[in-house]
Amino acid sequence: MTEGETLLALMEQDLAIARAVKALDELPEKAAILQLRHRLKEIEGVAEKARAYVQRANAMVAKSADEVQMVQAKIDAEQAKVLSGQITDSKELRNLTREIDALSRRKDQLEREELGLMEKAESGEAQRAKVDAALEEGRAKEADLIERYKSRGGEIQTETARLRAERDAIARMLDGSVLARYERLREAKKGVAVGALKGALCTACRTEIPAGEVQALRAGPEVAECPNCKRMLVIVGDA
Repeated sequence: MTEGETLLALMEQDLAIARAVKALDELPEKAAILQLRHRLKEIEGVAEKARAYVQRANAMVAKSADEVQMVQAKIDAEQAKVLSGQITDSKELRNLTREIDALSRRKDQLEREELGLMEKAESGEAQRAKVDAALEEGRAKEADLIERYKSRGGEIQTETARLRAERDAIARMLDGSVLARYERLREAKKGVAVGALKGALCTACRTEIPAGEVQALRAGPEVAECPNCKRMLVIVGDA
């Protein structure tokens, strides 16, 4: 290949690599994974709150149960005094009876409160189970998306590696100074360093060059410079 043909081939190879990289970045699986991970993070926050709620509710149920037991122990102790026959004073017996009644009422109240707390704990457990199920389902979906991304992305990466190897082989065919100029232009010109003169048109910037300048370009070397975009311009045949 001539120097001009090599430059054009190198540019086409770089454009093919750029398309492959873009295709990898824009795989729908990648966007789906990122979106799902954001959602999973939100669900994990809800799960953490649900776990904390259940923990608090269970602690309150346990505390309430302890209070019921303490009150029941007091009732048992007071009843034991009454039944022992050791207390013969009627006034003291009435006081013990009133104390036992008050403790019984307190116990009933505590048991009602305990039932309410147990209902809250059960509701929290059910909510936590729902959230955990949603997390499990989401993580399974994430794993599936990752596998699909690896499969499709792996194919693109393999193709990109092939294109890069071919690109390196083409680049080695150019003189070092020419390649350096190409690389500088490629970076400055958004990936397109070379155009071809077809008729009076630069294929890189799609601008028509005045007839006099076209004539001068065609009379010069194979690789020139576009007077408009300042890219390397390969002269390809006659108008």
